[in-house]
Amino acid sequence: MNSNQKKPHIVILGGGTGGVVVANLLGRKAKKLVDITLVSKNENVFYEPDLIYRLFDKKDLKKQYRPLRKVVNKNVSILMEEVVHLDPQNHVVQFKSGNEICYDWLVIATGARYDYESVTGYAGEAHHFYNEEATLKLRDALESFEGGNIVTGVADLPYKCPIAPIEVTFMLYHYFKRRKMLEQVNIHYLSPLGGAFSIDQASEKFEKQFEKKGIELHEFFNTEEIIPEKKAVTSLEGEEVNYDLLILVPPHLGATYIDDRKLANEQGWVIVDKERLQSIAYPNIFAVGDTTELPISKAGSTAHYQAKVASKNILRLIKEGRLNAKYNGHAQCFVMMGLTSAMVLDFTYTRPPLRLGYIPNRLFYYIKKYFSRFYFRGILSGRV
Repeated sequence: MNSNQKKPHIVILGGGTGGVVVANLLGRKAKKLVDITLVSKNENVFYEPDLIYRLFDKKDLKKQYRPLRKVVNKNVSILMEEVVHLDPQNHVVQFKSGNEICYDWLVIATGARYDYESVTGYAGEAHHFYNEEATLKLRDALESFEGGNIVTGVADLPYKCPIAPIEVTFMLYHYFKRRKMLEQVNIHYLSPLGGAFSIDQASEKFEKQFEKKGIELHEFFNTEEIIPEKKAVTSLEGEEVNYDLLILVPPHLGATYIDDRKLANEQGWVIVDKERLQSIAYPNIFAVGDTTELPISKAGSTAHYQAKVASKNILRLIKEGRLNAKYNGHAQCFVMMGLTSAMVLDFTYTRPPLRLGYIPNRLFYYIKKYFSRFYFRGILSGRV
């Protein structure tokens, strides 16, 4: 590159796992070739997987946060802004503050958002554990729960952390067993699928555990409405389940700031090539993590693996004008099977989970339990 030539500008939208890993990889490997700006509306990175533990212990959430500046490479500029519009035709991102930024290359990693309004009766009635406020509120509800029907499950597809509601269901069983309350508690699981989970082999394992523990599975339950006065949740299929405590994953949607239907579908999920992670319509745009419409789990592990592929492809395009890295759909999820044991699902687009991972044990439990330390020190750096 000529010393007088302006460097290409890479803008990364989102300060979560995917965005930070892309920023760190490019910050180290492309610092002489490009200028890099990471845009985030949050000053901290938050480790969400530990929220399920906070439901059952007395710990606060402070250790789940790290300042963004402390985990992002020094060669990356950080801009604290909230995105309100993206103009892919003119390569411009507009912010709530009225400011805007131009880019040559763009990485969209702004995750998913919760749509509480799409299910009538959800707001104020259903609990969940997908952010700090909701988790602490549910923890209080569990501590004061004296018995009855606990209904858990998923309101709609797709949603992030696909294994989380199943984990919490098993943890609830163990929690009330410890409290010697199993005779006073009936647990129901609502699934919009024809089974407990989207992967048949894993679903079979979970369903056997449901049956063993007396957890009632309601298949093909696509939530239509929550009726507070009846303490009931109904499905589009006509089923009605009564609850005393309702724990339901809220519906998820993609970005609100994208109105270009060639870039994102009507739900806001960004449309990319499933291997290259490059926009089908705009070659200078990539997307990683929950914000994509890829047929794979919306999870931190997928964002991590996708970020490595996207950063390699951007760097190779800048240097050589071609792509060379492919994402194979790799995902890895540690699954809590109670409060003290876990198993692991490791799979790709074409390979089902490894059989060894289906054996619940303490080793997998400890790996998941203490993974946050490795997350902040290793995963976010992009070195692993």
